Amino acid sequence: MLGSRNLGFKNYFSERKIPVQIDILDAKTNSQLLPQFVKQVKANKPDLLVTWGTTVSLAMLGTVDNVDPAKHITDIPALFMIASTPVGSGLVKSLNAPCRNVTGTLYVLPVDTQLQVARLYMPFKRIGYIFNTTENNSKVVKNELDLAQSKFDFELVSVNVPLNPEGKPDASSLPQLVDELAKKKVDLIYFAPDTFLLLNRNVITKEAVKQNLPVLAVSEPVVLESDALFGVVNRYTTVGQLTASKAEMILVKKIPPQNIPVVAPPGFSLIVNMRVAKELKLYPPIRVVKIAETVN
Repeated sequence: MLGSRNLGFKNYFSERKIPVQIDILDAKTNSQLLPQFVKQVKANKPDLLVTWGTTVSLAMLGTVDNVDPAKHITDIPALFMIASTPVGSGLVKSLNAPCRNVTGTLYVLPVDTQLQVARLYMPFKRIGYIFNTTENNSKVVKNELDLAQSKFDFELVSVNVPLNPEGKPDASSLPQLVDELAKKKVDLIYFAPDTFLLLNRNVITKEAVKQNLPVLAVSEPVVLESDALFGVVNRYTTVGQLTASKAEMILVKKIPPQNIPVVAPPGFSLIVNMRVAKELKLYPPIRVVKIAETVN
C-alpha cells in the first residue's frame, strides 16, 4: 500500500531509472478493507509490501509479539512509512534491529526537537493536548510530553476525547474540547500524529483559531491544508524518498529488511501558515523567518 499523496516515493525510482511496478491499494480510511487487502497481497505475492500509516501497518503486519500468519503478511518483505511510533506500537522491536521481515522510516520528529523549535517561535508555559485514548500513537506521544514537562518547564493540560456508544472517539466533541483548553488558558495546542485527529484537523484547527489559540503540528497536512499556525515536521516527499531508498536496498541490493535500521530523514522543516499568523497576530520573529518555509 502507498499513500497517494507521496510522490517522493514514486519519483525516486523514475529519476534513477529503476524499473518497478507499483500497485496501489487504497483503503480510503476504511479499516474494514484491510483484511481483504491482506488476502490480496498474499495471493499476488509482490516482491515488497509498502504500508502507509500506523493503523494500516499494524493491520497488515501485526506486531513483533503478536503476529498471526493467517491474518498478517509474514513471508513478504515489508516496509512501513508515516508510522508515528514504530517501536511504541510494536511494529519493530527496536529502530536499530527490527528483528522481523519488516523495516521502515520515521517521520515524526522527537518531542524535544519540536519543543525547542516551538520556543524559537513563541514562549509557552501551558500546552494543550487532545488525547484520543483509543489510539496507541496518542498514548505514546502523551507519555513523551509528560516526560518533557520538567525539562522544558511547562505544564501539559490534557483533555480526553469521549467515546460514542460504539466505543469510537466522538468527533462532535472536538469543538467543545478546544473550548475547554481555551478556558484552561493553554498557550498553544500540540496536535498529535493521530489518525482520528488528522481526519478531523479542519474542525480542530478552525475552532482553535476562533479561540485565538495557536496549533503546533507534527505532520505537514495540518499546516498546509488546515489552520495550524506552524509545524515542525519531516515533509512527506522527503520521507517518501528515504523510504524508496530502503525499497531499493531490499529489491535491488537484496538486503533483508531485518538488517536495515529504521531511520528518519536528516534535518526537518519548520512550516509557518502566514494566513493563520495574521489572524492570530502571531507573526514569526526574524530568527524563525530565516529558517522557516512560509505558506498561504
